[in-house]
Amino acid sequence: MANYADIVFANSEEARAFCHFSSKESPLSATRYLSHFVPLVSVTDGPKGSYIGVKGEAIYIPPSPCVPVDTCGAGDAYASGILYGILRGVSDLRTMGSVAAKVASVVVGQQGTRLRVQDAIGLAESFSSHCRDSTFWSDIGSDQISSL
Repeated sequence: MANYADIVFANSEEARAFCHFSSKESPLSATRYLSHFVPLVSVTDGPKGSYIGVKGEAIYIPPSPCVPVDTCGAGDAYASGILYGILRGVSDLRTMGSVAAKVASVVVGQQGTRLRVQDAIGLAESFSSHCRDSTFWSDIGSDQISSL
């Protein structure tokens, strides 16, 4: 796997399967194990929270409170929060995980998988204190991609 991925996103069942672990093994153990081979591992465990692993270590990220309406898209929303944190220069894994958990909770708290524009704007504004700046830049030249 190390030759093929820099980041692995998995739910707890998938993570255990990657490791050839039994269902009795904890998602934390699977996250730690996988992070020996992949630079960044993110394992979600539904309403129990999630785990982020780097270099053989893993941390627990509590779920963001919400009243679940529709869980479709929760994992993808969580992954988008991790990627958002990486792109915004968030280096603290707990903060990055909290951002991801918040994005997932907003998606789970509504019907359907797409964020409403006002929810996306609200999330971006609430995360601005965790980010280095409010502008994305292209890695090709210095073309500005977007601003908040």
